[in-house]
Amino acid sequence: MTDSQQLLTEYAQAGSEAAFRELVARYVDLVYSAASRLANQDPQLAEDVTQIVFADLARMARSLSPKVMLGGWLHRHTCFVASKAMRAERRRRIREQQAVEMNATPDHSEAELAQVAPILDDAINALGAEDRAAILLRFFEQRDFNAVGQALGSTEEAARKRVNRALDKLQSLLKNRGVALSAAGLGALLGAKAVAAAPAGLAAGIATTALAGTAGSTISTLTVLKIMSMTKLKIGVAIVAIAAAATVPFVIQHNNKARLQQENEALRQQAARAEQLAAENQKLADQLAQAKGPGATQAPTNDNSREVLRLRGEVGKLRQEQASEASHRTNGPSALSSLTSSPEMQKAIRDQQKMGMGMIYKDFGKKANLTTEQTEKLNDLLADHVMSNIDQITSVLKDGKTPAEIDKAFTEQDAALQEKVQALLGPEAYGQYQDYTRNLASYLTSEQFKPMLTGDDAAKDKTAKQLYQVMQEETQVALAKNGLNADFQTVPVLNFRNIASEDEADKNLKLLQDIYDQVTVRASSFLSADELKKFDDFKAKAISNNRMGLTMNRKLMAPGGK
Repeated sequence: MTDSQQLLTEYAQAGSEAAFRELVARYVDLVYSAASRLANQDPQLAEDVTQIVFADLARMARSLSPKVMLGGWLHRHTCFVASKAMRAERRRRIREQQAVEMNATPDHSEAELAQVAPILDDAINALGAEDRAAILLRFFEQRDFNAVGQALGSTEEAARKRVNRALDKLQSLLKNRGVALSAAGLGALLGAKAVAAAPAGLAAGIATTALAGTAGSTISTLTVLKIMSMTKLKIGVAIVAIAAAATVPFVIQHNNKARLQQENEALRQQAARAEQLAAENQKLADQLAQAKGPGATQAPTNDNSREVLRLRGEVGKLRQEQASEASHRTNGPSALSSLTSSPEMQKAIRDQQKMGMGMIYKDFGKKANLTTEQTEKLNDLLADHVMSNIDQITSVLKDGKTPAEIDKAFTEQDAALQEKVQALLGPEAYGQYQDYTRNLASYLTSEQFKPMLTGDDAAKDKTAKQLYQVMQEETQVALAKNGLNADFQTVPVLNFRNIASEDEADKNLKLLQDIYDQVTVRASSFLSADELKKFDDFKAKAISNNRMGLTMNRKLMAPGGK
């Protein structure tokens, strides 16, 4: 059984969210690339197709064979979904593209890829099962011949021959459709261009939405906060991409619902019992009063007196239990700490944080040329920092600390992280890390708004760089104006003080709103009227979703879940 088959089995049998997320991360590039080709490079449609494919995988996981060749299944299903989404448009474009391809001089360039792309996936889908698996394993999953042989149950040499035969057949199919490429040229093209990177954050958003979609099924899965489903780039809210990864992105709805139902039922039973005891108490008290009143012919019995005392004792006990329950709701463990009391859940939550922080700092790792080991250790440090701050927030909310005490607690946490990161990266890379972190809002805003810009890729890149520069400058001005340190984190959901204090959250949200307003004024010099309108919607959603994320996490981490 391959690693992918093992992960699929873990998800299908145990509902392992971590296993499903790993599958999405492993195959999202394959699916997105195929979808993008089938959608004629329409990024929006490619994302939608990719989302549907993985949602179907989450839904159908239990019905798939444990021995399924997952890459092949995903590719085939991508073709099916994409063909349903855009069959008529795709056929029209294929006919036009084929006419161009007939007169083109083949070379292994971007132009050649554009010729092959519209019909490549259909041709691969027309291959036999074994040939299709060989092509996908070698060129789409980018495995070496030894790994291909293991997956196909053969030797390295047999895998090499299988791939070569499959290339010949694929070349023949493409030739019949008007594309003249040699088998060797086709292999070179596939090796270089078959898989393109999916947009940043797409894997996390897809995994979240797909998992959330199976909450009502027979598979028991973790269901995340609704804000996580907003990480899809088409929503265009820059800060949500980071909110999804950096805030605590999990609520186990089933467990919480069951817990609340149990608590409500217990309270209803206590109330009913108290009401019953009070009625009995009153009844006996009336009987005693009658017995002691004028005209009474008989003294109250000892049995009646004892019964009154017993009932009063029961009422007192119930009052103590209710007081204890109220105290527990105010000072008891948070909803989140109740979950993390389980070692397995603690590990799952930490792994999720590590994945999210890895997404945020992925581009930094590339720019700083970090080694794989450094990247892994950095993500570990960032995940541990999130987990320690979760505990800190619950403690702050429980103890009702002053703003000064809150700031001191989180400043110490930040200082400890900075010391560890500096020791890991060294002075030069650490300086880049600091610069990247303080400019996260500017960077992610420009990157997430880029798809909404008009023009070709070069024009969008130029405008996005202008937007980044303007937001960076306005952020520096706003921080200085408010007497804040240059390292102050302007992304509200990344500043843990904002979860611990609602007042601090309001200040940070206002600060971000002011920055955005100033950016809008300056951006009018290089954004069109339509783009400015889109940016207004963009920043409104950013503020709204940050506010929602902070509120949700504050409730999760508050003692007693209050």
